[in-house]
Amino acid sequence: MSFDEFWSKYPRKVAKKEAMKAFNKLTPMEQDLACCAIDDHLEYWKLKETGIEYIPHPSTWLNQGRYEDELDMQPKVNKKPPLPWYSTEQLTMDKARELAMNPRPGEDMAQFRTRIAQRIAEAA
Repeated sequence: MSFDEFWSKYPRKVAKKEAMKAFNKLTPMEQDLACCAIDDHLEYWKLKETGIEYIPHPSTWLNQGRYEDELDMQPKVNKKPPLPWYSTEQLTMDKARELAMNPRPGEDMAQFRTRIAQRIAEAA
């Protein structure tokens, strides 16, 4: 693969002359390795939802031998802590069902949440 083919695939199009210098410094074997690795890196960046501003400049990627990096191809995990039971009406009702409780006639959600919290405290 030539530099032009590499350049056409690389997602961050900055400093083309620097990237070409870096590419030409590589041995033919390293150039082939870099060109083969770009597809895996494209998939990795997509999988990890990497913003374009976090993808290294192509010259940096080449100069640092990033094409030899081991890639963790596990999907990105957005670990958000679960919302507490009292944060939404749906979660409150789910907690109430778990405790076999129902709202009383005329009871508003704040009053119902207070009763649920009391039941939880009693059980603790």
